[in-house]
Amino acid sequence: MIKNIQTDVLVIGSGIGGLLTALLIGKNKKITLVTKSSLSQTATRLAQGGIAAVQNFKQDSFREHEADTMKAGHSINKPKIVKEVVEMGPEIIALLKSLHIHFDESLHLEGGHSHHRVAHVKDMTGKIIEDKLIQAVRKNKNIQIYEHMLAIDLLSKSNICHGATFFKDNNIVAIQANETVLATGGIGQAYLHTTNPSVATGDGIAMASRAEVGTEGMEFVQFHPTALEERKTPQLLLSEALRGADAHILNAKGEHFMKKYDVRGDLSPRDIVTKAIFEELKKGQVYLQFEMNKKSIHKDFPTISAAIKQKTGLDLAKDMIPITPVAHYLCGGIKTNSHGVTSMKHLYAVGECASTGLHGANRLASNSLLEAAVFAVKTAEFVLKNCTKNKAIKIAIQLTAATQTYKLKSLRKKIQIIMWEKVGILRTTEGLKTAIQELASIRNLLPPPHFINREISDTKNLLEIGLLIAKAALARKKSIGCHWQV
Repeated sequence: MIKNIQTDVLVIGSGIGGLLTALLIGKNKKITLVTKSSLSQTATRLAQGGIAAVQNFKQDSFREHEADTMKAGHSINKPKIVKEVVEMGPEIIALLKSLHIHFDESLHLEGGHSHHRVAHVKDMTGKIIEDKLIQAVRKNKNIQIYEHMLAIDLLSKSNICHGATFFKDNNIVAIQANETVLATGGIGQAYLHTTNPSVATGDGIAMASRAEVGTEGMEFVQFHPTALEERKTPQLLLSEALRGADAHILNAKGEHFMKKYDVRGDLSPRDIVTKAIFEELKKGQVYLQFEMNKKSIHKDFPTISAAIKQKTGLDLAKDMIPITPVAHYLCGGIKTNSHGVTSMKHLYAVGECASTGLHGANRLASNSLLEAAVFAVKTAEFVLKNCTKNKAIKIAIQLTAATQTYKLKSLRKKIQIIMWEKVGILRTTEGLKTAIQELASIRNLLPPPHFINREISDTKNLLEIGLLIAKAALARKKSIGCHWQV
């Protein structure tokens, strides 16, 4: 049985991009907000650092933030987008404050930044933002929320989006909408080791790709250089703000090595630090350590301190903390313009699933929440101004809820291993060609395309994402930013 729902605007995803877009459009339109798990299970919630935005204009400037963003992105960013996003920073901070988010008075310094400019709430900025946005969304009577509902594919015809199909409680649900916003987050689960939550299987990008919506920059997968070395996934991220507070990266001999790789040392952009740590790990474990026992560390970074203590028994303020790079953030995604508009009519993308041109080949620290919020505002403005009745159409939906268990866990693990070993931090032409062949062969092992459940959907989407990344990496012959090929 297929259940049909009609709505003005469909928003898929409940991170900062999805929630803020729904909240802003929900002032005047009926919104259907759908999320894969609970509203709070997002990458936004895990964001420790904060939002990069110029606020101290006596010491900092928009031009310097723009320059830092362009330099981190190796100047293949879109300058106009960089300028627009950076200049909206203070407006975004004011908007979030209006939602009762109380930022700390201090500003953090993070890798690649020339000034302290990262607004934060201790080391739990994402959690606080997520909680406040959820409260506001739940109070809005124009927003209908569906949790634990899995997006399957876009409803489209003649390059016009009419909504999407979903899977919930073993039923197929078709939601037809005048406008559809993808805010489905990242792709970290395509890799064996990641900071991303279990829901980050690239669903929105995979859906868009299958509908022939344009993507770009898929090769630029950012590996965060300082995750806690542990066997469990997702792995604990150790914020760059720690290095901004004078933590140092040390090799197995206890040596400061970063200045051998870049004059900016420990506060170099992520792609540079990741490559340096990757090389040093060949000689032994790499560590993060505050060289002086700072009593304020536990107060300033309570979440990270407690998590490290619980997982390892180590003290962040005085012990050497073992670290490793892991998959963290996709700098590319569904190609959009400056209003979140994609190549398909009535379809938009916001947040990590979108490629706006801000990040270029490597994202500057704490520009992600800023970008998601900016494009939530800009997309909402565009939709409110241009939303018209999208004629309801009949689209044949050939989906069946799969009642049997297909035991796809081993296939999913195989995808993750291929991606980690051949499409990971360091890539080779032969490795990428082999990865594409191995991933393509997995298609034949999947259940029939009309069968669907959570296990099938996640595996199918991870495979789609893996092929997109591997093919984009193979097409880019020159190493730049997050794409490191020998």
